[in-house]
Amino acid sequence: MTGFNQFYYSFSPTIADYERENPAFKETVKIAITPMLTSLAILNYVDIDSEEEMLGYGIGIILLNIGMYFIAPAVVIFKIRKRK
Repeated sequence: MTGFNQFYYSFSPTIADYERENPAFKETVKIAITPMLTSLAILNYVDIDSEEEMLGYGIGIILLNIGMYFIAPAVVIFKIRKRK
């Protein structure tokens, strides 16, 4: 966890300052992280009774986020290029 904290705090203050100075960047960040935060909200509606269930839900949410952030945009780009 220490390594993650060092990595995160090496750039986080700079990004926070830039968000305060640039409202357009702040909105872009908000739009970019909203799907991820929404997918994590799924965990509020499930009963998790074991580590195995938590692992299963966690893997499912990771796959959902990969689909939203990488696969869906790639499909859209592919279809747009195919039209031309």
